Amino acid sequence: MTPGQARYDGHAAWYDATFSCPPEEAAFLTQSLGAGRGAACLDVACGTGLAGQAIAGAGYRALGVDISADQLRFAGHRLAAIVRADACRLPVRDQAFGVAVGMFFHTDVADFAAVVREVARCLRPGGRFIYAGLHPCFLGPFVNRVTESEDRALTFLPGYGTVGWASRGSGDGSGVGSRVGFHHKTLEAFLGAFPGAGLDIRDVREFSGGGVVVPRNVGVIAAKAAA
Repeated sequence: MTPGQARYDGHAAWYDATFSCPPEEAAFLTQSLGAGRGAACLDVACGTGLAGQAIAGAGYRALGVDISADQLRFAGHRLAAIVRADACRLPVRDQAFGVAVGMFFHTDVADFAAVVREVARCLRPGGRFIYAGLHPCFLGPFVNRVTESEDRALTFLPGYGTVGWASRGSGDGSGVGSRVGFHHKTLEAFLGAFPGAGLDIRDVREFSGGGVVVPRNVGVIAAKAAA
């Protein structure tokens, strides 16, 4: 397994000033988490900790894990605890958590399936992994969504089926792809990571994410089999 790269080092301040936890996705996270009553929650690839408010609002104590020391400077002010580590090698013992969350990182890693396997290892039987990120079908280098609101239309180009680091970035004008790269995955590769790790997909949601033609974002709730 190839070690990950701290792609956001040097970009954390820009990222934190540019992005926030989207309202639809924050509501999805809070609703899916349920009442935590002080329980611990693993925040995988936590970035600057933008999901921290939703996690804490649901009554959980978040342990944030990220490979970027630069981003953890911000996450330390939002999460109960942080640790710097590769998401493919989580410094967590087996079956330590009842719930884990992840937000908008599957396009930042080449081997998302490896990360999901690590998350599954850390979950107790019956534990849940709640994830939200960019929609593989509708956001990527194969579609330009920059002028979507004005045009009220989208034109899709060849390239959806090509899995890998995209030379044309994310196609949404956010600037993330040009700064840290964008790893496109098909819907099959994305959703397949969950059952491939032994997690049962319990729910799939789609979020507008500001899109007016088709959704921009997608959410998944997956669970480990009960003992």
